[in-house]
Amino acid sequence: MNSTKFSSSTNNDKYNCIIIRAQGTNKTSLTDIPSICSYLEPITLKSYGCEISEKHELISKYGMHDDLCETGKFYDHEDTSNWYYYVYGRSIQKKQTNEQIMNFIASRLLGHSVYDDIAIVRSGPITSKFEPWLSIEKLAQTVLYYETHDPQTIFAERERKRFFEKMGIQDQKHIPAFAFGFNF
Repeated sequence: MNSTKFSSSTNNDKYNCIIIRAQGTNKTSLTDIPSICSYLEPITLKSYGCEISEKHELISKYGMHDDLCETGKFYDHEDTSNWYYYVYGRSIQKKQTNEQIMNFIASRLLGHSVYDDIAIVRSGPITSKFEPWLSIEKLAQTVLYYETHDPQTIFAERERKRFFEKMGIQDQKHIPAFAFGFNF
């Protein structure tokens, strides 16, 4: 897989990984695209596509903490259901310490408290077909989207949508159990 830069404009360049730095984020830094973009560090992982190698590269080359694991997943603001953002970060099971910094951007995207820097890549089920490229502009738009949308609700809706599309059924809202947000 070729993992080089995709286009040429600053905020619309596409990379296969974006690091969201926690240092300096606060609730007021989440109000517009330029301020959100200032916390997004786009990078190109040479090891994209292999979770173990991605984690090793993030730790050794980009200064991520050594207890890197899956911190969560979230969908974009454009009603996509064939891929999602996969998040590497600190384990949420570990006790938080005073040295850790709240990452307000990541917390908004995942719907729970997230500490320190995180890294985001595109991922999805094995059968999904999608481009690996990320745009910091689109990620910033997704951050704004989650100001008024609950991450868990959106995730459940997109997972249901993907499930029914795989079965060849387009509109699951006509099935009573799913019309009211039934989760499986």
